[in-house]
Amino acid sequence: MNITGSIIQSYIICPRQTWLMSRKISGDQQNEFISIGRHISETTYQRNKKEINLGDNKIDFIKKENDSLIIVETKKSSKMIEATETQLLFYLYSYKNKFREVKGEIRVPKENKVIELELTEEKTKCIEKLVGEINSIIKKNSAPRKKRIKPCSSCSYLDFCWS
Repeated sequence: MNITGSIIQSYIICPRQTWLMSRKISGDQQNEFISIGRHISETTYQRNKKEINLGDNKIDFIKKENDSLIIVETKKSSKMIEATETQLLFYLYSYKNKFREVKGEIRVPKENKVIELELTEEKTKCIEKLVGEINSIIKKNSAPRKKRIKPCSSCSYLDFCWS
């Protein structure tokens, strides 16, 4: 299985969700929080082309600034910012050799936030380590044990763990 930005993001939040996603098991698409995310995606930054497929990854949008390509992730809140930063760093890692200069931005329209990211050598090592950890999890025959964490209450995979 190819590791994607979504898999990276899910791993930071919940390794069990990562295992389920790796099996092409989708969470509840009617989940209120997924619907809110879709709405934000559809109604913000309307001048930019949305959901660009680059390989196995789905990028919210890309913009060009001088000689730099900027990959942009849009989120409804900054609650899970570490997971979003890691997802975006994975995108930068994945495309660093394909474009002359690539940078990242996380945009949180409701909070009026723009967080700029660049891939450093240290962050590259962290991404490579995460990819190894994720590969170990998805090769297993069974999902990691369920563990109740704060994000469970809004998770689209809630029924796979707590029904």
